[in-house]
Amino acid sequence: MRFLLKLMAALIALGAIGAAAWFGFNRYQHRFVRTDADLVKLLPPGNLTTFYIDIGALRKGGLLHLLTGITPAAEKDYTDFVANTDFDYTRDMDALAGGVNGSDVFFLLHGRFNWPKLRQFAIAHGGTCDNDACRAPGTKPHRWVNFIRLQPDTVALAMSENPTAADLLRPPGRRLQALPPGDPVWVSLSPSLLKDPTALPKPLQIFAISLQAAESVVLSAGQAEHGNEAFTVQLEAAFPNAASADTTCKQLQIQTRMLRLELAHENREPNPADLTGLLTAGTFQVGNTHLFGTWPVRKELLNALE
Repeated sequence: MRFLLKLMAALIALGAIGAAAWFGFNRYQHRFVRTDADLVKLLPPGNLTTFYIDIGALRKGGLLHLLTGITPAAEKDYTDFVANTDFDYTRDMDALAGGVNGSDVFFLLHGRFNWPKLRQFAIAHGGTCDNDACRAPGTKPHRWVNFIRLQPDTVALAMSENPTAADLLRPPGRRLQALPPGDPVWVSLSPSLLKDPTALPKPLQIFAISLQAAESVVLSAGQAEHGNEAFTVQLEAAFPNAASADTTCKQLQIQTRMLRLELAHENREPNPADLTGLLTAGTFQVGNTHLFGTWPVRKELLNALE
């Protein structure tokens, strides 16, 4: 009798373990975000400047301080959201994918979240919550902060005049034409930004104008090649044909030489602690219909940004 009781207890325990394992596997299997590419795929299609930041990699490399002071286009709404939800990106966020289209800003946040605090934020700001979706009025008229819990470790966040803009970030998402770079930080410039680059710093506007014929432009942060460098900024631009890629490559090479000559005319040397040192160090090459560029980022520049 005692043997049968032990056997039954063992079978019940094994059943419970199996059920728990199945439940856990089933929950994981039905998660939409498992990789970086999955996070990016949830961004809405269209004329967006998109970007990705591997916060965990920056934290591990001691470079997280570089993001201090960098805020999205809707900075007040974003800072209010962060300040009132007990959410600290230096501690709680592992990865971030985002997109900007005019005044609309979208984020996919991957990390650890206090969902009751998120709900309290919406309600305290005159908003409402319906299950896993919340919205609250922004700091500007006719503007909304809208967020959705897609899964326990992933939140979709939108700041827009559309009070349900975060619905655009719901699964299954869009189909990527190409996988994003494997680098921890990258940005894909929208065609509209290339055609009107006035939002960029002036030294970068000339380079952006040269890339207007490109079908896609991606900038990423890659591994440093020399000891005095922190990392490199890499460019990959795709063109409709090899002739366009070659012409743009020559334009960028000429602009880089002209910048060096202009500095020399002013009896100045490129300063590794500002954009003159960065831009004058650029090198470019063409591979078929693709243009590749590299700018080494010196440690002096990072120190100046701190």
